[in-house]
Amino acid sequence: MTSPAAATSEQPSSARTLAVIGIDPGARWTAAVLRTGDYASYGWTYGPVNRLGELDAAALSDPDDWAAFSRYAGRVLDALGQLVTEAEQHHGGAVRVAIEALHVPVGWKSVGHGRYNRLPLVDWLTPCRMVAAVLGAYPDARLVQPDQLGRRPAEDYPRELRGPRPANWGPCEARRGERDHERAAYDVAGLAAAMP
Repeated sequence: MTSPAAATSEQPSSARTLAVIGIDPGARWTAAVLRTGDYASYGWTYGPVNRLGELDAAALSDPDDWAAFSRYAGRVLDALGQLVTEAEQHHGGAVRVAIEALHVPVGWKSVGHGRYNRLPLVDWLTPCRMVAAVLGAYPDARLVQPDQLGRRPAEDYPRELRGPRPANWGPCEARRGERDHERAAYDVAGLAAAMP
């Protein structure tokens, strides 16, 4: 992993600005971004792998396949642990971890007369499991409520989160290189920075 201190644009001038690692857990991809003020200094997006260790978006299709989720969570937590350690060293030990905490989706709430909307269970269950895994590793992590995170126009985000990825950032394993999870992680970090 390249140090989050190595960056493509100028770092914030205030050494006292809180460094926050925001995490966006998705059904197939989990992203993290290290944010200091409005500056995104490092990020990555990891996906699930199959039994052979190959990237495989379908690896999490079975909600009862705990081995697949364990592989996925292990990859994310390993990368998060490295990022936390490097960020603590660079920011003098002051780093906050935050993750988007999902609500039970409309698809699993009654719409009346005993009927429910349809939604694949894994699309809600996998991100919730990732929240639990992160909280298990970082019990003081802030929980950020969903609110259109990562959905502002691309020009509202720093250049590190639009256009070509900075060369020193971690991998983006999303199928088409989508940056929406990283933008959501950036928003998570911004909201968490304002929390007590």
